[in-house]
Amino acid sequence: MESLFNIFTVNCNLSKMSKGKSIPIIIGTRGSELALWQANFTKDVLQKNGVSAELKIIKTKGDVTQQWNLSFDKIEGKGFFTKELEDALLANEIDLAVHSCKDLPSENAAGLTLAAFSKRANPFDILLIRKESVDHSKVLKLKEGATVGTSSSRRKAQLLAFRPDLDLVDMRGNVPGRVNKLRDKNYDAIVLASAGLERLKIDLEEFEKVELKAPMFIPAAAQGVLAFQVRIEDKEMKNICVVLNDLEDSIITSVERKILNDFQGGCQVPLGIFSRKENNELHTWISYAEAWNAIPKRIHFSLSSEEKIPKINTEHILNKIKNHHPKTVFISSDIQNEDYLPKVLSAHGYKVFQESFIDFKPVKFSIALDADWLFFSSKNGVKFFLERIEDKNSFKTKIAAINPGTAQAVFERGFRVDFIGEGSDLQKIALDFDEIAKGKIVFPQAKTSMQTIQKNLVKNQNKETLVIYDNQPKQNIIKREEDILIFTSPMSAKVYFSMHTMKPSQTVISIGKTTTNKLIKMGINDVKTAYDPSMWCLVDEVFGIV
Repeated sequence: MESLFNIFTVNCNLSKMSKGKSIPIIIGTRGSELALWQANFTKDVLQKNGVSAELKIIKTKGDVTQQWNLSFDKIEGKGFFTKELEDALLANEIDLAVHSCKDLPSENAAGLTLAAFSKRANPFDILLIRKESVDHSKVLKLKEGATVGTSSSRRKAQLLAFRPDLDLVDMRGNVPGRVNKLRDKNYDAIVLASAGLERLKIDLEEFEKVELKAPMFIPAAAQGVLAFQVRIEDKEMKNICVVLNDLEDSIITSVERKILNDFQGGCQVPLGIFSRKENNELHTWISYAEAWNAIPKRIHFSLSSEEKIPKINTEHILNKIKNHHPKTVFISSDIQNEDYLPKVLSAHGYKVFQESFIDFKPVKFSIALDADWLFFSSKNGVKFFLERIEDKNSFKTKIAAINPGTAQAVFERGFRVDFIGEGSDLQKIALDFDEIAKGKIVFPQAKTSMQTIQKNLVKNQNKETLVIYDNQPKQNIIKREEDILIFTSPMSAKVYFSMHTMKPSQTVISIGKTTTNKLIKMGINDVKTAYDPSMWCLVDEVFGIV
């Protein structure tokens, strides 16, 4: 593979950039609608910067394979859609090849280099569902046993981890063709990259849309990025490509491609890699499975982004996710064996035990009929409030959920959700909600709730806290002997460590910052905190333990 950041050796002084050759430079591209959009976008940027260009369409093996209607698991980075373009570059038939970066092999062909990476478009996948196949009570909103079209082993493995009942069917063709197959009822749903749909401006109003965002669902390395490939000795084209490069996203893309190269090592496996910069950290997620029908392992780690070139110890990361040693795990919550967290861990040999340290009891309350919004901050709040609603069809109050797990509890009871918080920063969730909410907001909560969301609202002051249940600690809790202790609430942490100490060999994982703060107050300083309060982010932390 080329040096990780050889892209940054390009001369960035635009005043010295070549303004074109004696004839227009030739841009090589595939002939699909999306590829042509990408090539014309490139051509327009170059021409705005004084560089004349024209397109040359080249058919690739991937295009031919789709026409043969053969069944294959399309692995990002396999070279199906790039080799012929690379051959044309090496033969001097074109000057610049434009690729969807996720389709590129992790190593450059000899004699070629990547001169630039575009600003990243939407990096995530999206699930498009025919309206008659929607079931809001199910995870991903898909009806039981739904047929889903996708030929990506990465997508298949992650979908089955959430919904093992799904019938996954190979799907080929260009982006508009795949959407038309869904319209023709060949599938109940399909999965596509959001970037392609957005670039082509395809009308999707007839479908239910479920965004498969990280960290829940990990996209392909460099998804949403365009890669600009030239001959390694062509200094003039390297200088021209300066105007195509986005500095920050090119660093992130290079990090993902380095991990892809070191991780995959030429093997065709279901592998998702995603990085994003937050403040002074570069957060990265990996989803890895042995086969398309195997439940993936997951891991999350962060790097300092203060340095221009982040240092990545991929050997250490590989060891964690590939050579894990199953342990015993305790979860301080009443969850079912089929829930995501125990299901994924059990599939990889972990022994999972669970028990709630808290008793939850409803209290009498009057349903707020004059509310414009209900904001739920816990699954128990959802349970104790919504089970009182007899006529779901006439219920018009908008519902907000603090995170996807709480939103799912709402969906399971047959109600819609109009706002779902993202991440673990409660203040940010409050501010995001503050921007879209109007009218009276009621917060159905526990008697001991910290009321973090309502305290951080600035614009909306017409708010009311409605106590609908009480939570009291259980007595006579036994000492846990498991290797890993997962705490899912501040109260569960307080209850347990007011009675017991932890062994030096045990590792403590917290579901969020509030629970972590409580653990620290209880004298537990070495705590691993999930990136956000979700079952999948807890899985990340478990696999991150050597």
